[in-house]
Amino acid sequence: MPAPDTPFSSSQGRGVDVLSLRLADVVETMPDGVYITDVNRRIVMWNAAAEAITGWSKQRVLGSSCRDNLLVHVDKEGHPLCGEEFCPLQRAMATGRSQCVPMLVFAQHRTGRRIPVEVSTAPLRDTAGQIVGGIEVFRDATALHDGLRAAAIIQQHTLECRPPDGGPVEVDLRHTAVDVVGGDFLRVERLDGHRYVAMVAEVMGQGLPAALFSMQLRVLWDDLREVLPTPSAFLGRLNNRLRGLTGRDSYFATACLAVVDTASGRVTCAAAGHPAPVLRRATGAFEKVHIQGAALGMLPGASYEESVGEFAIGDTLLLFTDGAIEVANPEGMALGVEGLVRLCGQLDTDKMPDLERLEAAILQHAQGIRLDDDLTLVSLRRRA
Repeated sequence: MPAPDTPFSSSQGRGVDVLSLRLADVVETMPDGVYITDVNRRIVMWNAAAEAITGWSKQRVLGSSCRDNLLVHVDKEGHPLCGEEFCPLQRAMATGRSQCVPMLVFAQHRTGRRIPVEVSTAPLRDTAGQIVGGIEVFRDATALHDGLRAAAIIQQHTLECRPPDGGPVEVDLRHTAVDVVGGDFLRVERLDGHRYVAMVAEVMGQGLPAALFSMQLRVLWDDLREVLPTPSAFLGRLNNRLRGLTGRDSYFATACLAVVDTASGRVTCAAAGHPAPVLRRATGAFEKVHIQGAALGMLPGASYEESVGEFAIGDTLLLFTDGAIEVANPEGMALGVEGLVRLCGQLDTDKMPDLERLEAAILQHAQGIRLDDDLTLVSLRRRA
C-alpha cells in the first residue's frame, strides 16, 4: 500500500498523480449529472451523465443559461424554481451556503417530459474566497419517486384529517412535508358537543421509515380512543405500546396532546418530549404552556403531567412541530418559540393569524426556497 504522500498506483504499476487531474476530467467520470455555471448562471461545464439524464447535449447547453428553457425545474407542488428567488443554485451562490440535504425537484427532459431528480448545490470560490460560480449535482430519482408516490397515496388516505365543521371551536390545520412523504402526524377530532382533542407528533427520522411510523400512530390513536379525553393517560398508554418498536436508548416520536372543553372553559395539555403549545388570549397576549415529559418509546412505564388552564371565548391554542421553531436564518439563528410568537403578533393583531401566512413568514425567516424539516401547525379558537 503506498504511503499517504506518494501517488496512487494503477494496476499496471504506473504512478498516477491525482492532483494533476483536470477538473473537467473528474467531472466527466462522475455517475451523477453535474453542471457548473458562472455567477450569472451561464453553463460552463456539463458532463456526460447530465446529457444522459436530460437528453440535452453539451453543444446545446454550454454557453446557455440554466434558466433558458432547458431544465425548467419545478418543485413537487409544480412551483417554478428557475427565477432569481427560488433557484437552488442561485440561492447557494447568493448565500454562500451549500445545500446539504438533497432536494427533490422535477427537471424537463429534452423531449418535454418531466424527470424527478435529487439535486444538491454549492457555491464555487476562487483562491481568494470570492464566489465565482456554482455547481449542481443531480441524479435520476424516477424509481425512488415512483415508490414514494405510491407510499404517499397510502399515507394520505391513512392520515387524512379534516377540521371539524361548525361548533363552538374553529379549527385550522397546516401541514407541509419536505419530501413526498413525511414524518409529522396530526389529528383533530370533536369528542362531543363541547370537547375537542388535537395532537401533533414528530416521528424520529425522515423519509419512508418515518412515514410508516406515522401511520402506526394513526392505528394506535383508534386503539386507545377511550383515553383520549385524558391527555396524560393517552400519552402513557401510547408510550408503552410504542416502546417495543424502538431500540435501547432510542425513542419513537415526540408529541403534544390537548383537549379543549367549552363547557368548563378549560384546556388540558400533555407533552412527550415535544414543544409545548402557545395560547393567544382574546386580549392579544400570548402565553406559553409549561409542560414536559419523556419522548414516546424512550422509557418503559413513563408517566406524563398535565397542564390545565383557562380557555375563554376568543382564546386560541396553537400546536406545532419542530419545523416551526428550529428553522434557522442564514446566520444560523433559530426562530424559537419567542420568534414564532413574534411572527403571530406581526401577522394579525385581532386573532391567531392564518396558518398559510404564518408558514410563509417562517420560510421568510429562513430566507430559503423551502424548509429543511416537515412543518405542522394546528390552531383551535373558541368562538363566541
